Amino acid sequence: MLVKQTKDEKSGRVAATYEGKNVLVTGGFGFVGGHMTKVLVELGAHVTVFDIRTAPDVDALLNDPSSHLRDKVRIVHGDLGDAKMVREVVAEGKFNFLFNFAAYATVIEKAVENPFDTIQANTMGLVNVLEAVRSLKLRPTAIFHASTDKVYGEMDGDPYEEEKTPLRGIGVYDGAKLAADVFARTYHEVFGLPTVVLRMCNLFGPSDFNTGYRLIPRAMRNLFEAPQPIAPELYFDSIEHWRDYLYIDDCIRAILLLAHTPECRGQVFNLAAAKFASTPELLKTIVHIAYEIEKELDPARAEAILANGISVKVRATSPSILTITKQRLNGDKIRRMTDFEPTVDFADGIKRTIRAYRDYFAARGKSQPR
Repeated sequence: MLVKQTKDEKSGRVAATYEGKNVLVTGGFGFVGGHMTKVLVELGAHVTVFDIRTAPDVDALLNDPSSHLRDKVRIVHGDLGDAKMVREVVAEGKFNFLFNFAAYATVIEKAVENPFDTIQANTMGLVNVLEAVRSLKLRPTAIFHASTDKVYGEMDGDPYEEEKTPLRGIGVYDGAKLAADVFARTYHEVFGLPTVVLRMCNLFGPSDFNTGYRLIPRAMRNLFEAPQPIAPELYFDSIEHWRDYLYIDDCIRAILLLAHTPECRGQVFNLAAAKFASTPELLKTIVHIAYEIEKELDPARAEAILANGISVKVRATSPSILTITKQRLNGDKIRRMTDFEPTVDFADGIKRTIRAYRDYFAARGKSQPR
């Protein structure tokens, strides 16, 4: 543990903010949206989840049979790009809080393949939500929007600061998110909407099922899906990459604090991270901790994980795929205005993540027909 909870968390004031409230979570079948939904339900909120992927067989925290979470929320199947439907859902819900996590193509490869869909979901999706709220007589307490550190583009010198660092994100995903940030501020300044924007770093933890693209879930799949472990892959063009990392539980805490704090409305924040690490360092840490955990459970597999190490691979890349070498957020503002600090140590978060994926792949293996 790094730091204890804030005063508002320990006193129960944050929890009381959401108890009994009507809350909309867009993108609730995704990684962050699913964890937010779970915590809001635990806090006693009445949660409506709006998503385009809502089938019971979709890999999502909401479909985890052990939690029965799906039965505890209202699910609306829909596209955030459908302005008419968004207006109807928002008007009908009488929501006290709205949390927007809906996004298309959270990895740059998919964004380049489908630029229009990316912009429609990641920019116009938020605009549709804001327009729906603007027409209401009784407005919500806060409208939270999940943004990304990619809006800053390549780090040039000091870590990104909200009011000082220029926004230079130029990739398709980066640009779409950047535009949404601008519109969130516009709708606050012009129409008085209580928007809160959080530029998030690389998040990790259980129930991130994007095992085909995201670095940590892909490493978990390699280590635990097959009968024999496969070395986590380090692409050659990522050797010099540096990123911020934060465990998912702390991200949810930060979001709840921001929406709870009146002074934060109309503001943009960077998410304070627990660790700034190179991609090779991250994967080496995963291999080492996986070995330490596995040697108590399956010594042979543990030795194979250690012997495999990391696999460095060269991949074909398109000139359209623009990657950022270094990304680091200055989290002073969110600390100053909410007292937020990460509570989960980076290594501890990796341990929790490994154990969760180990159990997930083991359970999935047992459920496969023989």
